[in-house]
Amino acid sequence: MALGFPIQLISTLCCNGDGENLELSPNCLASEDGESIRYGAIHCPRCRATFTIDDGVLNMLNGIALDDESLHEQHLRNELACSRLTRTNRLTWYEDEHNQMEIIPTMKALSASKGMAILELGCGEGRYTINLHNQCQWILAVDFSMDSLRMLQHKLQDSRNVGLVLGDVTTMKVKTACFDRILSTLVSNLPTQKHRMAMYSLASNALKPDGRFVFSTHYHGIRQKLKGEKKSGRYGVGGIYRYNFAISECKAEVLPYFNAIKVKPIQIYLPFARRLRLPLVAHSLFLERVPLFNRLGNLLLCMAEQPFGSANYMENIQHIPPPELKNPLY
Repeated sequence: MALGFPIQLISTLCCNGDGENLELSPNCLASEDGESIRYGAIHCPRCRATFTIDDGVLNMLNGIALDDESLHEQHLRNELACSRLTRTNRLTWYEDEHNQMEIIPTMKALSASKGMAILELGCGEGRYTINLHNQCQWILAVDFSMDSLRMLQHKLQDSRNVGLVLGDVTTMKVKTACFDRILSTLVSNLPTQKHRMAMYSLASNALKPDGRFVFSTHYHGIRQKLKGEKKSGRYGVGGIYRYNFAISECKAEVLPYFNAIKVKPIQIYLPFARRLRLPLVAHSLFLERVPLFNRLGNLLLCMAEQPFGSANYMENIQHIPPPELKNPLY
């Protein structure tokens, strides 16, 4: 089990309500080395809001009311994490070819290195966190599913550089320009454009000027069009919401927050590839660079740099308004 929440990472967090710097509360139970907190709290000196740390996980959901769609997804994610933890102790479901076709290009785009501080928004059960924590100095891993965080904690064992946060990525606040990399996968599961843009704003504000924000979305490419998939829809199992983006939509939506943006399809399946027993991962990585064939992808991978940050947000959004992506389900 993880030792606790790293005291070093408390300085990266701000109060959800007034944005004030947070402080460690007295009478906390620290780890033996005194570098992390197992049980205790942090608080806002201005509004006196308190956020508890329970067995190493910091709860930043205090006072946050999730919308119905987010509550539905939170419930399903908790159930899924519990079922996986019950079935196996190895917890290596993400090592299959399908996931590696997404993970490998995402990790390459992130390009993490020693000395970096990483903010992971929507870490889930840790399919990226467990690879990243050995490649950087600090990770602040945020998710709204407590069971997913506990599953990740189980996998991290005695890791000392990961701070687990139960939080809402659309409402939490962190220090300005304090992270070298920010990662979020399947942003398209957020239920509305308003939710997504709140997260982009958080990323733009939190990223250092020379940093990079890497995120993925569902793709509305050739394969999805041939299947007759609507842009706005739900998973067949569980009914979690998802939006299939066109490349131009993905760029336009994040443009008010970042000056340099690159988007490419990933997780690319050739027709009959499984039947022919082709090496799926190798073919997918190769086809990412091949025009037209890359439009057979399932996902879009976005790399955003040169953040405008919160101070310039209103000015930029007036000049480059985001597209109105209508979600028929709402």
